[in-house]
Amino acid sequence: MSLFQFPPSVLQISISVELTTEAVEFLRGIFRLFDTDNDGALQHQLEDLFATAPESPWSELPFEDSAEITASGNLPLNAFLSEWALMTLIDPKKSMANLIYIGYTGAPASALHVTRRRSVDRKKQKTERNVFHCFVFGPKNAGKTALLNSFIGRPFSKSDTSTTGERFAVNVVNQVGGNKKTLVLREIPEDEVKTFLSKKTFLAACDVAVFVHDSSSEHSWKRSRELLVEVAKQGEESGYGVPCLLIAAKDDLDPYPMAVRDSLGISQELGIEAPVRVSMKLNTMNDVFNRILSVAEHPHLSIPETETRKNRKKYLQVVNRSLMCVSVGAAAAFVGLAAYRVYLARRNTSG
Repeated sequence: MSLFQFPPSVLQISISVELTTEAVEFLRGIFRLFDTDNDGALQHQLEDLFATAPESPWSELPFEDSAEITASGNLPLNAFLSEWALMTLIDPKKSMANLIYIGYTGAPASALHVTRRRSVDRKKQKTERNVFHCFVFGPKNAGKTALLNSFIGRPFSKSDTSTTGERFAVNVVNQVGGNKKTLVLREIPEDEVKTFLSKKTFLAACDVAVFVHDSSSEHSWKRSRELLVEVAKQGEESGYGVPCLLIAAKDDLDPYPMAVRDSLGISQELGIEAPVRVSMKLNTMNDVFNRILSVAEHPHLSIPETETRKNRKKYLQVVNRSLMCVSVGAAAAFVGLAAYRVYLARRNTSG
């Protein structure tokens, strides 16, 4: 399927774009070609790699500082491919253009794959995606930035400051069984949530939403809970409901007692998983990134059960039961009519 069969506006709603196997193999070859010192990573070689492009596509946000690097600041192969996956997800035209700049000669259809709509994935109760887009919500100082840093191998630092704008982090996650998926974390600043949620299609590009709170803070937990409710409501009203997961950060600190009890209660009430407890400081991550992927891979589950959603389910159950009763009644009437006709035929014959 060719990328250019779809207008840009459609590309941003409920579907996404990924690199094909052919494009990934081309990029692997390019990486090996420019890894002239055979150390399995690129640094200054990136300048040579993008020398035929107007500029390096990763020299500024959102791509700058979004992938894992080695201790010496170099970009290993997995991070190199992750950067391409991120660029393809959020700006497929830019990704295709840069593929051509560095020597790809195939057609766009052989390089980029357009996924099916997320709404279809939910109806089929499975997804075929290889790249998953996770929105990270939470109040200031909850641990969102530290979570993204941990995902791309950055050491914990007390001096980490809250992100003032959107930020992305991308990496490959190794799953049980040997499968590999690419996960993109998109940090949503608390100050911009209201603006984002005012857009009906904001959640259309989201595969899973996580809500981070400082487990030692009453305010942090209450604000995170509010954000969860706001996102769930927007998803219900817009038709772009997404699976959700709570993350209790700073587990190395003494917990706010009510947060532990309330978060479990909210999880049960909304029909989502219990919060994942993590500590970026102690690097006890409780397999959180695999758990995020697991929620994203089951797009029909973990969607918060708002009152509207519950009422709709009850209504549909009543309708289905009514239809079943009507069907059973009609079937019984049909059988009765057929039996009566047989009876009349036999009586007439005997008469």
